[in-house]
Amino acid sequence: MSKLLVIPINKDNFINLNKRNIDGFIIGLKGYSVFTSYDINIDEIKEIIKLTDKEIYISINKPLFVEDIDKLKPIIENLSKLNIKGIIYDDIGLLNIVKEYNINLIWNQLHLGTNYETCNYWYKKGVKGSILSTELMLDDYINIKRNTSLPIFVYIYGYLPMFESSRELLTNYFKYMNSNKKDDVYYLYEKERDKYYTIYENNDNTYILEDLIDGIEEVKVLKENNIDYLILNGLNHLEDKFNIVVDSYIEALNGNIIRKSNNKGFLYKETIYKVKNE
Repeated sequence: MSKLLVIPINKDNFINLNKRNIDGFIIGLKGYSVFTSYDINIDEIKEIIKLTDKEIYISINKPLFVEDIDKLKPIIENLSKLNIKGIIYDDIGLLNIVKEYNINLIWNQLHLGTNYETCNYWYKKGVKGSILSTELMLDDYINIKRNTSLPIFVYIYGYLPMFESSRELLTNYFKYMNSNKKDDVYYLYEKERDKYYTIYENNDNTYILEDLIDGIEEVKVLKENNIDYLILNGLNHLEDKFNIVVDSYIEALNGNIIRKSNNKGFLYKETIYKVKNE
């Protein structure tokens, strides 16, 4: 049975969605999470856990610097005492930080979760799940699930994470142009594709988003092929619209497709890069 995980927009959105028939939430740890909009500190995490009986995953998926290690150790110790389902990680250095604690780890190295061999490697290391790359096709998700014992998480709704930099690229650009950054969100234009990409800064980092993926019509086949978790991300959304999206996915998991989508991301885009079978 596939479960539904939601990345909420803010606390109010979390409280609102907590009343719905979803299975859990992904919450960002403030200063250590990328491509999430609801990022909070350890004290706030303690408070929101009291508000729900659903699964809570904490996202610590930012590439870590050396100075981050000592800062994270007491936070990880605190998280180990809380009723969380697991930590979603990017930097493999986190494995060493959590090894003395009983915490489930979910591998999420953005675009690197592309094949079952790597999933099987992390499974042998004791990792408890993998969020697969958003650049895979629907058939790839199914093939990986069939060939690994690692629980599989699939990002099925939200703006696709394209690029992250540990620099303030917008701020630096406007300084170079002897100007000031006036807005929170800007758009990059690519002439070759005649296309705009969302770009913004958060926690001293810069992020670029691709198009929206909305795989609501694929929920049935993902569920039939035992994909463990489907992820919906509220980043860059208005709350009312996102709540409607979540409701439609709840219906889809119950077998009722109440709308259609033309935003399929990479679900049907063939790639030339395939894992070689020996």
